[in-house]
Amino acid sequence: MSELFKADNEYKEWIAGISTDFRKSQIRASMKINDEMLRFYWKLGKGISSMSEQFGYGTRFYKTVSDDLKSILPDVKSFSPTNLKYMRYFYEMYPDAVICPQVEDELITDANRPQVGDDLQIIFRIPWGHNKIILDKCKGNSAKALFYIRKTIENNWSRDVLLNFLGTDLYERQGYRNRNFCRKEDTFQKCGFRHF
Repeated sequence: MSELFKADNEYKEWIAGISTDFRKSQIRASMKINDEMLRFYWKLGKGISSMSEQFGYGTRFYKTVSDDLKSILPDVKSFSPTNLKYMRYFYEMYPDAVICPQVEDELITDANRPQVGDDLQIIFRIPWGHNKIILDKCKGNSAKALFYIRKTIENNWSRDVLLNFLGTDLYERQGYRNRNFCRKEDTFQKCGFRHF
């Protein structure tokens, strides 16, 4: 085999490796963007939850917030009244999720990283569309919702597959029916969940 041919194969492998590394970097970047957006939605949901208590039903609170945010951020499509309600439900389903301070807020090290609610960090690992489906189908049952989030992550479920399994009562069939009454102060291990 000639040296030129060997060099050519090495070059092709090198180029293929660069391509693979680039694609992996793109996926990691999109996952980080998703994580940050979900953390923002959770934080906004927390604010909406506390602000909406001041304004009663019939005040068009969500419409007003939506219009105000759209006027300030006209290029952002995430602020429909319906999506704002989902952000509130997202926060209220997982009120104990710890939101790490933003980079500009403070430098996070292992020594000062929050530990409470770390089990809930998985809620930021699946797309917003998946989270909305889970919120719809698991209303108020955070243990059930976390079960489906774990299954989505473990099995890389699409939205359609997730919907299918939500419709088959997989949670109940796998014996979690009696474990969905966890109190806030209970850990997920006590409720039958392993640390993820």
